[in-house]
Amino acid sequence: MEKLPLFKLTIKEDETAIQEVNAVALVDIPAIGENFFAFEKQIFVEPGETETENKFSFSVVNSEERIVVGPAMVPDMKIYRRDETGEYYVFFDKKTIETIALKFYSKGFQQSANEMHMKPIEGVTFFQSWIADESKGIPKMKQFEDLPDGTWFLGAKIMNDETWAKVKDGTFRGFSVEGMFDMTEIKMRKSADEIIYKLREMLKDL
Repeated sequence: MEKLPLFKLTIKEDETAIQEVNAVALVDIPAIGENFFAFEKQIFVEPGETETENKFSFSVVNSEERIVVGPAMVPDMKIYRRDETGEYYVFFDKKTIETIALKFYSKGFQQSANEMHMKPIEGVTFFQSWIADESKGIPKMKQFEDLPDGTWFLGAKIMNDETWAKVKDGTFRGFSVEGMFDMTEIKMRKSADEIIYKLREMLKDL
């Protein structure tokens, strides 16, 4: 089977550039991104690879104060995409995630939230933000210790009654970033299995 193309997504540090994460959505099944991306979960498993479905939900850490915390971006995790151009994977590296987090706060997007990448939400503030780095003593959130260093965690306070009700009933279970990115295709060497597969397919046609 032909492997899908893989693209690295990046943004520009320049605050006047449009490449940035400018909103975070509350979604039912998060994915842990034309150049516009809204990272809702899309499931696809390549042969020999393991799907990590519904792994990155946030946790309600304080029900009384309406606070939810969880991972927003995971470095080097392949995210499946399908659009009018076809099927492919994208990923973010650690450096890009760090740049995204810094630009998100420096440009004041802390209250830029929406439902399912569609309807803007008022009364949601992203007031906690950290990038896990064990070497610097910055730990990962409990329940997510298996995620790699470089994972971006967000905490949000939800004052909106309707939105909070949807968190409590399980309608919203995680964060999903959206924004504009530059794309660079990663050219990968073909594995021995792929070469053998292609040779077999060629022999069938003879």
